[in-house]
Amino acid sequence: MATEVHNLQELRRSVSLANKVFVQRDYTEGTMCQFQTKFPPELESRIEKHLFEETIKTLNSYYIEAEKVGGRSYLEGCLACATAYIIFLCMETRYEKILKKISAYIEEQNVKIYAPRGLLITDPIERGMRVVSFC
Repeated sequence: MATEVHNLQELRRSVSLANKVFVQRDYTEGTMCQFQTKFPPELESRIEKHLFEETIKTLNSYYIEAEKVGGRSYLEGCLACATAYIIFLCMETRYEKILKKISAYIEEQNVKIYAPRGLLITDPIERGMRVVSFC
């Protein structure tokens, strides 16, 4: 695993900006965080369309899950107010846990699918949640 991570880091360093492909946020259903599933023509020779779409749809489902408001979200908010937000020094929010899950999913996809094809996905959190970049 350590050599795979090292190889991903080397691959990330060697990529130039000219080879990057950006998948923009999709605002057709409001401001909820989701990305366009339209397959970019720049990736046609590098990855299969169904793999790309599966990755983006999975990311979108994770972001939808993260933004759902339920009882736990309300409880976290009430605890935050009651403790002057000190509670967040002791615990992770549901949203933070799902963001970690997304990062782990992206890392897994890079190792299993994208790195062998000479591509890498950049976590949207690194780009301000504006784009998913493939390089």
